Amino acid sequence: MPNTSPIQIRDYFGVRTLLASHPDMRRLKRATHATQLHGNKLWGSAYLLIDYLQKNPLPAASKVLDLGCGWGLASIYCAKHLQATVTAVDADPAVFPYLSLLAQHNAVNINTQCARFEALDADTLAQYDVIIASDICFWDEMSEEVFDLIHRAVDAGVEKIIIADPHRPPFLAVAEACIDDFFAELIPSEVLTSRHHRGSILLIENA
Repeated sequence: MPNTSPIQIRDYFGVRTLLASHPDMRRLKRATHATQLHGNKLWGSAYLLIDYLQKNPLPAASKVLDLGCGWGLASIYCAKHLQATVTAVDADPAVFPYLSLLAQHNAVNINTQCARFEALDADTLAQYDVIIASDICFWDEMSEEVFDLIHRAVDAGVEKIIIADPHRPPFLAVAEACIDDFFAELIPSEVLTSRHHRGSILLIENA
């Protein structure tokens, strides 16, 4: 485990993250390409998702797919505290070195896959018990793409889909469609870390 300084580390929900000033983070940023698709930082809705998972744990040994994983905080939480087998998917390959670094600091292993949502077909989705995601619907044109993926996952028999968001309009449009078509719930959520995070959890339980 690399040397760490308490003032360069944050720990929320038992998941360790590194500040930009941490030597490992500085070293990584010098050595890697810039991220794309807003994968250049931690996003607050991951903490809304983790808070929900802490209050509503997944069954032991769940197979979890983390969509649009970014730096992988929710992936790490599931592997570290829920003993899940996790595959983290993102369209931007530049996020994976950051995920790997944080996974190393949390002493967990996360499988990774570089893919866009439309590339995840029903056969792929059927391999997982649970799909999690946060902050994946930030552009209007993503609404249809995210809804179509959810539809494929429901048809594939994924047991549970959990998506966190700070109430962006594209997400709310997806949520409304899922409530109508899949009997989804929209659960208000707020979490206090170094910031106050507010939003909702979109929950689909596929009985």
